[in-house]
Amino acid sequence: MKHSKKIITALVCIVALLAVTVAGTIAYLTDEDTVVNTFTVGKVDITLNEAPVDEDGKAITGDNVERVKANEYHLIPGMEYDKDPTITVKAGSENAYVRMMMTVYNASAVQAIIDNEAHGLEDYADLFSGWDETTWLYQGFIQDTDADTITFEFRYKEVINGYNEETDAAEDMNLEPLFTKLIAPGTLTSDELASLYGDETDTEDDFMIEIVGHAVQADSFADSTDAETGETITAEDAAWAAFDGQMKEGSVNE
Repeated sequence: MKHSKKIITALVCIVALLAVTVAGTIAYLTDEDTVVNTFTVGKVDITLNEAPVDEDGKAITGDNVERVKANEYHLIPGMEYDKDPTITVKAGSENAYVRMMMTVYNASAVQAIIDNEAHGLEDYADLFSGWDETTWLYQGFIQDTDADTITFEFRYKEVINGYNEETDAAEDMNLEPLFTKLIAPGTLTSDELASLYGDETDTEDDFMIEIVGHAVQADSFADSTDAETGETITAEDAAWAAFDGQMKEGSVNE
């Protein structure tokens, strides 16, 4: 009997050894993959300029002529002066709404000229030509009586970006000018011309036109409804409200 017990014990040991050996060959089923996220910085970038003019207010043209940020004009009744404020949306810019703000200084003197029926003028638009109201959409004006200015807002007809639609390549996009000419009515009197300019020592009262170009990203804004009035707030209105809010806070990119 003692011999049999030894045999059984030996068999148990062999089974245990086999179990250890089998367990040692097991491997977990595994795999590995990686996702790498790359972020690039979007931008909205514009320039605003116009053709340089000679002493007669005529545009200077040529292959090597650079456009300018300002021009000076010598007003004479009955003359038309070249002026073509143009915005370029720079290559690679994201979808953006674009607008121009035109401020007229010494507005009370200009308004008096417009109100004079002898000139046949209805409003400020009659002092300019080449404005396409279907391209640059008029939005209204803000009058500052203390500064004696009036500022008109014009929005470009559609969202624009710095990419060629056909090739999808980054490309500068030149928009149509806001207008092309400034007109001095031939019926202006010398007194009216003089009224456009203040004291020689104070140029702040002088007649001047300042045009500023703005652009704001179009993506991330959507139409919504005003909770109080029930009126629709368009995505573009929301975008410009955000832009104006940043201007007041002094955080608009230059």
